[in-house]
Amino acid sequence: MKKFKADDKGIELPINIVVMLVVGMVALAALLAIIPQPKKNMVVEINSVNNDTGVVADLENGVPKDVSVKLTVYDSNTNNPVKGADVIITGGGSTDAGKTLSTGNASLKLKDVLIRKNQDMLYLKVIVKANGFYDYENDRAILIT
Repeated sequence: MKKFKADDKGIELPINIVVMLVVGMVALAALLAIIPQPKKNMVVEINSVNNDTGVVADLENGVPKDVSVKLTVYDSNTNNPVKGADVIITGGGSTDAGKTLSTGNASLKLKDVLIRKNQDMLYLKVIVKANGFYDYENDRAILIT
């Protein structure tokens, strides 16, 4: 009969458990490190439509016309501009997309926006997406009359 003190295999089990525990903790720490930071909210400010201040542009019904839009995107917490945000404006049969500059400003131009003759008004939809921020989407951001 072997004595426990002389048996070297008895020590392997606790060492294996400790090694597995250490490896598991390192793997958990690595997973926690790659989790993205919490997202923040953006503020999108329409500066001008067709070189006028405000969010309303006048178009003649049934006549396609280009619409230029200037806007600024800010971080709602720090009020700092958001650089490199993707901006999409769509509506009236036209779409344009661009990115914000380091100042948070973007200028887009929609070609041949059309209000049909039987429509009183038309809204342009604005979508803004940036890393680290919740997506911004407003179906009625710009009113065309």
